[in-house]
Amino acid sequence: MLRREGDVLLAPCAQCGGTSRSRPQELVFYGHIESSVSTQCDCGAASEACGRGPLTGIAREALIARVGLARVHADPEVNRPVRVRLLAVFRRDGMTIAEAVDAYARLTRDGITDTPAVTQLLADRLAAAGGAVTTAAGTPS
Repeated sequence: MLRREGDVLLAPCAQCGGTSRSRPQELVFYGHIESSVSTQCDCGAASEACGRGPLTGIAREALIARVGLARVHADPEVNRPVRVRLLAVFRRDGMTIAEAVDAYARLTRDGITDTPAVTQLLADRLAAAGGAVTTAAGTPS
């Protein structure tokens, strides 16, 4: 049974039955999110599970406990001339028009909060579309 203690995931080791410890991580790699979970046990067993896309569920919770959250924000007045291009960034990620408009409103109001890698990727994409954005790192929860 997988469970979280702070920023570590604990589960029975497949080799010895003891407790293995896993640490999730995310990073921006060539324009997308790469995620991984490194697992080690005192018996010496180790593994690495990697994938494309942000972490979800309990792995995401453990990551946030370790690295905290970050925020990307855009000033509405400064970005008004490129609003349509910034909306297109959200649309490319599969959002409907209404969802993109809502995301843009959140971006220019309080900002969008997510893991540091996810906010960095969004900031990079918005800047590439001509947006003037800022990011702020959070602290571990």
